[in-house]
Amino acid sequence: MLEALGNIGDFVGGIGVVVTLLYLAVQIRHNTRSVRTASRQEIAAGIREWNRMLLDPVVAEAYRRGARTYPAVDPEAAARFEAVMNDLALFMQGAFALWENGALEDETYQAYLDFFATNVSTPGGAAWWTEASAIYMTRMVRNVEGRLARGNVREPIQTAPYAPRDDEAPPAVASERAGA
Repeated sequence: MLEALGNIGDFVGGIGVVVTLLYLAVQIRHNTRSVRTASRQEIAAGIREWNRMLLDPVVAEAYRRGARTYPAVDPEAAARFEAVMNDLALFMQGAFALWENGALEDETYQAYLDFFATNVSTPGGAAWWTEASAIYMTRMVRNVEGRLARGNVREPIQTAPYAPRDDEAPPAVASERAGA
């Protein structure tokens, strides 16, 4: 009799373990979704902040000129362009870290990687990236370089804020400078 009660206790204990494991699996799945949602929101907030920075007409003009002709701009415009690009690169580094750790899904990460690659494929962006890439995470830099090497990077040079004004000649795009 005592043995039968022990067997029943083991059986009930086993069911308890299975129920607990199922509950934990559901909680982990829910937590993963929550972390990914929070990561997407954090990334979106970062890019919105970057976009708001460009609402300042002085910063926007320095960025536009820098994207076209950096480093051949005046020192003040160069410093503003470098600050904007560093801010974007730090944003990209954060997105990379979230993606690398599984907190940001591939689709969201690839969209921001494409956006960053577009900015560093401008003539000025490419010159800046050549100088500045050494200060960022090596794995992120390799990832960006891989994206640039795959090609099919959208050429933003003819779209705002990069488009030439009536008094400016259109610049050579990164692929033209590389002899492609």
